[in-house]
Amino acid sequence: MTTSAIACWIFLAGLGCQGDVHAEDQPDNREQERQERLDYLTQQASGFQMSIAGTSGQTLKFDEQPILRYTNPVRNFFTDGVAFVWNHESEPAMVGALSVRGNGKVFCEFTLLKSLSLNCDLGLRQVWTPEKMSQVDVPFRVKAAAPADARRQALLMRQIIRRFSVQMIEVEDSNSKQELRLLASPLAAWSDSSTGVFGMCFGFAETNDPEALVVLRYNPEPKSNGTQWTYTLARMTSRPLVFELDHEEIYQVASYWTNPRSATDSYLERGLGEYPNKQ
Repeated sequence: MTTSAIACWIFLAGLGCQGDVHAEDQPDNREQERQERLDYLTQQASGFQMSIAGTSGQTLKFDEQPILRYTNPVRNFFTDGVAFVWNHESEPAMVGALSVRGNGKVFCEFTLLKSLSLNCDLGLRQVWTPEKMSQVDVPFRVKAAAPADARRQALLMRQIIRRFSVQMIEVEDSNSKQELRLLASPLAAWSDSSTGVFGMCFGFAETNDPEALVVLRYNPEPKSNGTQWTYTLARMTSRPLVFELDHEEIYQVASYWTNPRSATDSYLERGLGEYPNKQ
């Protein structure tokens, strides 16, 4: 290598080093912005008041630890969403998802999981008063004996949930159906050592944003003569859904926006306003 070539190589290498220095001088704020959105959505969710109707101020308990962070890049070019639960008697009673989308709009979705009547103040013009009247703790048969310990119970539920499937239908084309995929991990799990009750909430999604929920619950001593195993079905999308168990249809939900809606619906989807500009 000639002296002039060596000098040229040293000069170019120096430019490369300077480029690295400048790159390090430009901090990546994406993670900070992501944390700011999480803080904002958590603060919004914590301010919602969900009271049980007919009681003197009894409310659902908000769990500020998210059960899921999702993006759903199929439906929007940008979505940053967070899902939370509100508990009743140590079991999930409400699942809510709040998201910031690429146009700066903030949206929310809520679905009720238990047979409750609520008065929900979400900062909207009208108080939401949902009631869950069907598809709650529906008995079904499980051939396998329930294991005694929670770890094996969880493994069994992971097997049982595969008996369920959900199809999502496009509003514009009723012939356009797609099978939603079961998310790899349950969204929530809970147990009661005093009663032996064990439950899990599973999500079915198009991408990573749950569009449907199936709750499996085991009660070793059911209150009635019913089975020890029950399921609960809930929508988490405004699109029509078809739920199946063992390849047989068990439940349908119609399009949310193109059908009559009521304040007592167990599912709600609304806009919450604009995400504050941080610039």
